[in-house]
Formats: sequence, C-alpha cells, structure tokens
Amino acid sequence: MDTITPFLKRIQFLELEDLPWFPQVIRDGVTDFLNFIVSRAHLFEPIAPLLGGALERTGSKEVVDLCAGAGGPWLALKRYSNHGALRETKVLLTDFYPNVTTLEQTRAASAGDIDFVSEPVSAQHVPERLTGFRTLFSSFHHFAPDNARAIIHDAVAHRRGLAVFESTQRHPLMLMYMLFTPIIVLLTLPFHRGLRLSKLFWTYVIPAIPLTVMFDGIISCLRTYTPGELEQLVQGIPGADQYHWSFGVQRIPGLPIGVTYMIGYPVREAAPQTTA
Repeated sequence: MDTITPFLKRIQFLELEDLPWFPQVIRDGVTDFLNFIVSRAHLFEPIAPLLGGALERTGSKEVVDLCAGAGGPWLALKRYSNHGALRETKVLLTDFYPNVTTLEQTRAASAGDIDFVSEPVSAQHVPERLTGFRTLFSSFHHFAPDNARAIIHDAVAHRRGLAVFESTQRHPLMLMYMLFTPIIVLLTLPFHRGLRLSKLFWTYVIPAIPLTVMFDGIISCLRTYTPGELEQLVQGIPGADQYHWSFGVQRIPGLPIGVTYMIGYPVREAAPQTTA
C-alpha cells in the first residue's frame, strides 16, 4: 500500500451538509449524486480485498455502515466484487441524516443483502443493538479530531471492527476535479435513481445542488486525514493496543491518487494450551 504526501495542511472547516438547518431536499440531492458517482465509477473497488480480508479474519457476517448517505458503494461492492466475504455479508446502512427515499431503493435493489435504519444514528455513539463490523466511506473527514477519536473509541470499547475509506485527498488533482462537479451534476442528474421534481428544480432552476456538491467537495478534500494523521488519532485510545491496525492509500489504477484507508479489528486471543 502507498502513501500520498498532501500539499496543504488539514483544515477543519464546515460543509453545508453538516448544518442541521440545511434543507433535506438539497442534502438528499447531494448524497444521491455522490452515490451515483461512487457506484458508476467503482471508486472503492480497489479496497475490496482489504475490507474482505478484515471481514474474513474477524468472522464478521454483518456490516454496520455509518454515515451512509444514500448507500455509498455497497451495491457496487456486492455486485462486482469477487471477494466472497463481501458478497456473503449483510449490510445495515445508517446515517445521522438518512436519505430514506434512496435508501429504500438501495434495499429493494439488493435482493435482501442490504437494509437500513430510518432513524438518525450517531457514528460516535452507535446503539448497542447494531453489532456488526463498522465502516465509513467518504465521511470520516467530516469529524474534527476529537470527534473522530470518539468514533474510534466507541468501536474499540465495544470490540467492533472498524474500517474507514476516503476517496478525497488534499491533492491538486482532486481540487481541480471538484471545480468541474457542477457540470457533472447537470449532465448526470437524469440518470440518478429516484428522480423527483424537487431535485430538478434545485439543480436546473436554482443550482443549489451542483454548487453544494462543489463547495462541500473542496472542503472535503482540504480536511481529509492522511494515513499518518489517522494513525495519530488511534494512539492513546484505551484498548486500541489490542487491535490490529493498518493505514495507507490504495492506489486507483491509472491515477496518481487513491483511497485512503484505516482498518482495525480486535486481535484474537490465543486458545489456552492444554497438557496431557
């Protein structure tokens, strides 16, 4: 696995989607676009062996996906990945601002492999009843260091596996791409699932959705953690030394960028030796 040196220091700024008063219809439009891009471009396909391997080593048969937005990469991962563990695992999607309309469509398209929680779920305080291996796709950067550490601490305190994957980076190429996202939104909207009149209005009449995608995308890049910064977040968390951790960047073929990842899961205790 690789590392990519950022050309800017990380900043902790606010994305529009993070604001509690931000209109749900625009937030849903943004998450629908992100879901479309992630699924069609197969951005997270390179990390399938990493996640599948962690699921195998922990014996996990269920994933609790936090900050899932409109469903993220899970439909694509389960359909196109050759990794058996990913195909066999049941996935439960959760979010603090769940996009219920699109999550229902994701569930219907998954042939029973994917479900969702319609109530808000905090990644920092996951309910006890949600017992699966925890994942976060393109969302960990939303959290300031103290809150990010709280997510890790909660997973470790409950002995849950945790995997973080980020498709944004503090890289000039990613920032240039974000400047073109309004055009991409305008061109791809007709192909999104769950096309509604409200989404058309806030895209083509008042371009709030395209501009939010661009603004939040730029901020996302600037506050994405590097592998080294993720490793620093783990240090000092009680119980984290009893986990196996890996950090790095899984390159996207043909591009100078990749998917930043952090994966941790409890180290299994050795079975007690017996004497004859």
